[in-house]
Amino acid sequence: MKKKTRTKFVRYLWKQMKENATALQIYSRDISKLPNLTKLLFNRTPDGIILPRTVEDIQRVYTLATETKTPIIPRSGGTTGFGGSIPYNKGLVIDCKGLDRELLIEPIDQTVTTSPSIIFSELQKKLKLQGFSLCSYPSSYYSATVGGWISHGGHGIGSIKYGSVVDQIAEMQVVLPNGESQTFNEKEDISLFFGSNGTLGIITEIKLKIKFDIPLKQFGCIFDSPVELMKGLKKLQEVDPFSVWFLNPSQVLAFNDSFGYNLPRSYVAIVSKEISYEAEELAFSNNFNNTIRKAGGQILDKRYISDIWDFRFKTFALLKEYPDFLVSEVILPIETSAKYLRKLAGLFEGLLRVEGELISNTHYSLLLYLPIEEPISDFKKTLLILKINKHVLKSKKIGGFPYSTGLWFAGYYSQIYGKEMYKRYKDFKKKVDPKNISNPGKVCSPKVRFFPLFKLKFVIRMASEFS
Repeated sequence: MKKKTRTKFVRYLWKQMKENATALQIYSRDISKLPNLTKLLFNRTPDGIILPRTVEDIQRVYTLATETKTPIIPRSGGTTGFGGSIPYNKGLVIDCKGLDRELLIEPIDQTVTTSPSIIFSELQKKLKLQGFSLCSYPSSYYSATVGGWISHGGHGIGSIKYGSVVDQIAEMQVVLPNGESQTFNEKEDISLFFGSNGTLGIITEIKLKIKFDIPLKQFGCIFDSPVELMKGLKKLQEVDPFSVWFLNPSQVLAFNDSFGYNLPRSYVAIVSKEISYEAEELAFSNNFNNTIRKAGGQILDKRYISDIWDFRFKTFALLKEYPDFLVSEVILPIETSAKYLRKLAGLFEGLLRVEGELISNTHYSLLLYLPIEEPISDFKKTLLILKINKHVLKSKKIGGFPYSTGLWFAGYYSQIYGKEMYKRYKDFKKKVDPKNISNPGKVCSPKVRFFPLFKLKFVIRMASEFS
């Protein structure tokens, strides 16, 4: 950062700034530690970190950034592996976790107004004290923030029943890159920020729809193959579940080894249902059993799943046992993905772990985890990342697409959200951020750092093909 530019930011925001080497290193990564070779593609080390406390702080940041053409990278929990909160070419990371406000629950409207920086587990705890609950939430429940999930494009647990997070937003306040603070309450406008990775501004307040806290009951089943699992996902929609969460055999083995379970090493699905009465539970249990048998699955004894639902957020804890790991996520269609899912099982010497969640009547999200059991070279890790990316991109042939864009999949926005939505996004971006200072390189593919004739999307795609 130029001395003159730094002076402007320090003059107005010095109390909220961090510039020490340790902080810069921490904010140059998300959940996955990137290999050093990626520095050839983009400069991920920020010039500094700003921790705003108020809307006025963010407006000041954007005003100064526009004047000095300084990239601004919004960040919250940093719990994804897509690089959405990592700088493309230096700039200032804006850590939004300090944006706090008092929680306001409206029982009649069934909404809660909250800060975007609140972690889902904390919000859910406060809602339950008042007899309410979130409609859906991410698997990174204990670390992800509400604002970050919206920016990333939130689907998750409960989405099959209540939709994605964009369906649950009643109102949202955003500071746009031009410094204006605006309130959006129409779904068409709110959807612009869904999956935009903070490129259209920083969310400062959210009003979410909530529901009564109805008890959840869990039921389990197993399928011997991806084909049977897909049949099961289609049939399970008939029982109106709150959640359908499933594990592949490798992930089942990891759960057994780490938590002492004795689950069959097959495709295990845990179905959650909102149930208020004992008679309702009995009726659902009969319906569930008949549905699974028709789908060709087997009912899992309840003793196997008595507490596994409470461990649905422990996946990342499992990964901490290893020296390193890689994470990605893809959205897949139920109808055409059985063969793709079967092929994943044979990749990386069978070490790839898979965890899925039914998110609509037609699609499910699939988390891909690759634990790295021994330290490996920077070059080999780069190849592994590219290989995972290659298989995420190959899902296009069957109607799949990356969960989000970020750095790794910048340039695939239209594939994820459609060409019409992409046009709306570009028009709005041009209007509110003509200098492209807000998180550049996270939706539209940027040019490669040392090879400016090529876009990052092209280089990653070509490199992935040869990995």
